[in-house]
Amino acid sequence: MKTNKILAIISITAFSISGSLSAYGGGQMGGGNASIERPDNWMEMSQEERQSFMQSQGMEDNENRLMNKNRHEEIEDMTEFEREVFQSTRQLKNQRTNTSQNTNKKNQSQNRFTQNVKKANNYKKFTGILKQKKNFSDGSTIKNKEAVDFLQQRGILDGYGDGSFKPKNPINRAESIKVLLESIGETPDEVTTKIFSDVPADSWFSGYVNKAQRQGIIKGYEDGSFKPEKTVNQVELLKVAFESFGIDLTDYPITDLPTEDDMNAWYAPYLQYAIDNNLLDLEIVNPGEGMTREAFSEVIYRLIQQQEAI
Repeated sequence: MKTNKILAIISITAFSISGSLSAYGGGQMGGGNASIERPDNWMEMSQEERQSFMQSQGMEDNENRLMNKNRHEEIEDMTEFEREVFQSTRQLKNQRTNTSQNTNKKNQSQNRFTQNVKKANNYKKFTGILKQKKNFSDGSTIKNKEAVDFLQQRGILDGYGDGSFKPKNPINRAESIKVLLESIGETPDEVTTKIFSDVPADSWFSGYVNKAQRQGIIKGYEDGSFKPEKTVNQVELLKVAFESFGIDLTDYPITDLPTEDDMNAWYAPYLQYAIDNNLLDLEIVNPGEGMTREAFSEVIYRLIQQQEAI
């Protein structure tokens, strides 16, 4: 039995395993000044309790050296208790690493969404029950899955009847209004009257369209239509999003936009605010281009995170 390797790994003068350990084929390893036995309740201990035990026996200081000795042949030479100690040490190290990474990610996220924020007067913090996360059939093609899952679980945005999400599809006027009203905690109207000629009272989006029109968020066209299936471009979506949330951009300073035309355009304050607060990535800025479902999901996700961070 190659116990010298284990002795070198954990740097203990003598490692004694007795009692119930004998049932695993182990035994005592040497004598000397130090003797460490397998606790009777080792199997019932939590990770924290095992951590405390290893610290009390001076084993914690040798964690890095123990973690480096993880080749298959060396693990095979270990007794049952030694393997348990090894696994506990590895699990605890991984837990600490994950905790540190999650903390850093949270701090980065908080900094990311609080650069130059204006409070949204219409935003109501979510207090509902999260829905079960869906596994969309095309989920592997969604580049910002975290944002999509976030909105889907809050009931803000969903997939299609065939189980797909279709992330690259451009979002239309009806979908965008539904997303925006749900994002700020608004419910659709009970439709009793037909406001727009192309919005049937029994359509899934009629209550949202009527609510948005009544609140002054949207207007129809001169011919009395709403054109629910029409694609909405980036800057139109930014405008209606900020107005829906109640973010006042009156006299917002225009300082640095991609082109001179952007600087002088009607949408300049909306685009500037989006860029200033990292709501829209510079590499995808194209004011006249329709926004995809995944891109719009990211904007709304960041906007909600921004409001909940202030």
